[in-house]
Amino acid sequence: MIKGKIQASNQIKSGPTKSDNPLNLSDAKKVLLFYGSKYSLSDIIDGSFTGYAEMGSTTALVFLSADNKYIGNLSASGLNVLPLISLKDGDNTIIDLSTLTLDGNMVIPAHNPLGDEINITAKEIDLLKAVGGYYESLAKNIDANNDGIPDILDDKQLSIYTVFASEMGHWGLNGTEASIIDTSRFYTDYMIMIDGGKGLSFSDGNIALSGPEVDPYNDISLHGFRLTPDGPQGFLSSFKRDGGPHSAVGSLAAGNISLPFKRGTYTLTLDGSRPYTLNYANISSQYYMVLAIPKLHTNSEGKLVSITLEYKLPDKVTIVNPVNMLTDVMVQLSSQQNQIYQSPRLTNEIGFTSYTLQTPLEISSLDHIGVWYNDLLGNQYVIIWQ
Repeated sequence: MIKGKIQASNQIKSGPTKSDNPLNLSDAKKVLLFYGSKYSLSDIIDGSFTGYAEMGSTTALVFLSADNKYIGNLSASGLNVLPLISLKDGDNTIIDLSTLTLDGNMVIPAHNPLGDEINITAKEIDLLKAVGGYYESLAKNIDANNDGIPDILDDKQLSIYTVFASEMGHWGLNGTEASIIDTSRFYTDYMIMIDGGKGLSFSDGNIALSGPEVDPYNDISLHGFRLTPDGPQGFLSSFKRDGGPHSAVGSLAAGNISLPFKRGTYTLTLDGSRPYTLNYANISSQYYMVLAIPKLHTNSEGKLVSITLEYKLPDKVTIVNPVNMLTDVMVQLSSQQNQIYQSPRLTNEIGFTSYTLQTPLEISSLDHIGVWYNDLLGNQYVIIWQ
């Protein structure tokens, strides 16, 4: 739980104005909470609000006027986000920001939870400062169809984020450690993912992405889509830019490179006539790229019984605590033709480092392993081992 209040004496900008923002904190009627690729909306009632976000996420609080104009975002210790990791009371932690004041576009809490309810190091704070502008851009997406109503109110919200894919080497097996490729072979493929709420749908794959508004691309193509009426979203979709053949060696690298997308405003069009405006922030993968290194453990028959995971930075040396980098992990095992196994999503509650299968699995046809994880900002990574 995150809560705060705005007192009458603090409803004007404090200190020198740092922006052209014409609004005061007294104009704030809503608080938008971003956590990962999800968000929720809380009303400010009688100067107070209460909001909720998932433990393990990095959460931004954006303050909006009654007509959804951006006023400012929470800033504590120079951070535009609250990292909900290492919480003092776990899921039961209550973060009371106390009285809030506005300085430019920064909403400053009287109580700073960093170092109190949130246990975080100075190094982790510096990392989050580097990505602090990410959510300010995404805050503009609350009304993607430009009808003046926050999309989440009628379940028509859209989430846009990046998928990073990198091939890293060969998995470990029993007593043999994983082998990691030389950094000269390191490459990253990029895709944009867009998820839509249950109030959104389209027919016959009629979904397209164009942009950005300034210097638009002419090479964006639909990579894939799936309508998910029985899932938490209405649909999932992905888009790519084809950059020609890979120079890296390996069966998975034999296809074409998927190029990165630049920051800007894009248009998603459903059924050829329904446009939605989305702001995209292209956070570099360098901030949360982790080598999630799998080792398979087999029984006397050679069948898989468990999987362990080790986490290192791309320098292949520095071991990291996944709790501070990601929210969940999933392991996929595939043959050359199809997927043969997918683990449940591993979280901080379950544990990020090991999973035991309920039934031993035949893996003689195993060709490659994909370790998927979501970072604290909601972007997705797949680390490929073959």
